[in-house]
Amino acid sequence: MEIYLIRHTTPAVERGICYGFADIDVAPTFETEAARIKGLLPQKAMDVYASPLQRCSKLATYLFGKTFTTDERLKELNFGDWEMQRWDDLGPDALQKWMDDFVYVRVPNGESYQDLYERAVEILNEVVAKGRDAVLVTHSGIIRALLAHVSATPLEKSFERRTEYGRIACLSVTNNQLNIVFYNS
Repeated sequence: MEIYLIRHTTPAVERGICYGFADIDVAPTFETEAARIKGLLPQKAMDVYASPLQRCSKLATYLFGKTFTTDERLKELNFGDWEMQRWDDLGPDALQKWMDDFVYVRVPNGESYQDLYERAVEILNEVVAKGRDAVLVTHSGIIRALLAHVSATPLEKSFERRTEYGRIACLSVTNNQLNIVFYNS
């Protein structure tokens, strides 16, 4: 069994803006990026799950038509009060407090990375239990959390793994053991 983790394409948002739950559209480069991704995927039957945010659901539609399920647990980190704010405008004290322990400290009116990790692992376990090849069209935070889970990497170190827009990771499941087959960065 294989599970493909696909990060959405470039979003239409200015650099330096904090976004997670914000429903941002895709950039004008979408068609080119999506076509590259489509060419990398195997042509076989797979269950497809996507974040309901349009930067993921548009990619899932491009790749698989309307035959996918959206799941709230595949959303990016909820940045609460910080959503759509410039990182530079958050203030060094607030940002530093979060950066010092981003795994457990919740963003004001948002969530912690641990919260995201728990929902990501929950849906991964459900997908694995079904025993069918699958695709998760999702966000960087979810992919980092799942790769950390599979590789037993501490969450504090999971940001050392690059997750570029439109990149794919593949997990294999053999005898209920999850392994990273490849990560296309």
